[in-house]
Amino acid sequence: MTANIKRDLRFDSLRGLLIICMTANHLPTRLRVLTDESLGLFSAAEGFVFLSGLMAGWIYTRKLRESSVDTLYVQCRERTRTIYLWHIASFTTCLTLIYLSSLIFGFASLNTPRLFYQNPLLALSLGAIFLHQPGLLDILPMYCVMYALLPVVLTCIETGHRLKVLIGSFLIWLVTQFAPQIDTISFFPVVLGSFNLFAWQFIFILGVLAGHSRLESKNQHVRPHLSLLLGSALVIIACYSIQHLGWRPFWTDDFFGISLNKPALGFMRLTDFACVAYLVTLIGSAIPRLITWPAIAFLGRHSIAVFAAQSVTAMVLLQFPRFFNSLQGDILCTSGSIALLYLAAFLHSKWQNRAPSNTV
Repeated sequence: MTANIKRDLRFDSLRGLLIICMTANHLPTRLRVLTDESLGLFSAAEGFVFLSGLMAGWIYTRKLRESSVDTLYVQCRERTRTIYLWHIASFTTCLTLIYLSSLIFGFASLNTPRLFYQNPLLALSLGAIFLHQPGLLDILPMYCVMYALLPVVLTCIETGHRLKVLIGSFLIWLVTQFAPQIDTISFFPVVLGSFNLFAWQFIFILGVLAGHSRLESKNQHVRPHLSLLLGSALVIIACYSIQHLGWRPFWTDDFFGISLNKPALGFMRLTDFACVAYLVTLIGSAIPRLITWPAIAFLGRHSIAVFAAQSVTAMVLLQFPRFFNSLQGDILCTSGSIALLYLAAFLHSKWQNRAPSNTV
């Protein structure tokens, strides 16, 4: 982010909190009781992608208006390059550490990508072109595609085609819900990750539209509507009951499975997230300090670097699940993982001070 655009600590705080949640969710820690789908059916990933879209829509729309379309393409291309480099850095670090671990201990955990120790050069080659995206290393490639397309999306929105962008994105998501599932095992070593880009683009686009609207609106205060408030509360209660109390809706099991699908961002997950996001928006608008946490915002301010660091940390610790068997080991590993997030943010802030960038 450039210096002339003031950061909103509420968004950085939420992004930092979501990265902490994702770190816990990727580890076999007891903390997952609080961080993993504790508000119903959606995870921290939905919130992180949406907020990334919101920040992108807000910041790059302003840059577009202050400069030109050509400048926007250059800035988004540079941002895409930065994300890609972080992807390569985290991918290479994970691969190297897992391969060295397999040499040192004579085996590798089943929790780690087997291609990393069976054929590391092939894994690195496929990873560089997004054709091998094992778990924990599949969000940054998706971000690269989204930021590469961002100038086209923002140009369409700015030229009055906002509704067309929304409908087009929604239709792509809708088709994805009922498209045949691809058996990725049969394509090994090609692994396209846990997130279907054609589905998850929708929540990113929703964020972009929200960020664009935020720049348009002079009044940032959101007034609650009783019907939306009650409806959101009922949806959240229902989704919580489905996830944690074993309640089952009246529709068929097949449709129920589709609605909960995380790779395709099923509609119940999306609806639950939308309702929680609406309530958080009301709280953040009415009492901003309730979701403003400077210490956690520090992580959100360096989100890509911190996210890459948590991917490496989780990938390494997943090789040693017994570290989490005892309460003491669980606390030590989990707190140590979170401390490493702050170390990554600190190092990135020092690097940024030497070479200013347009971080979002």
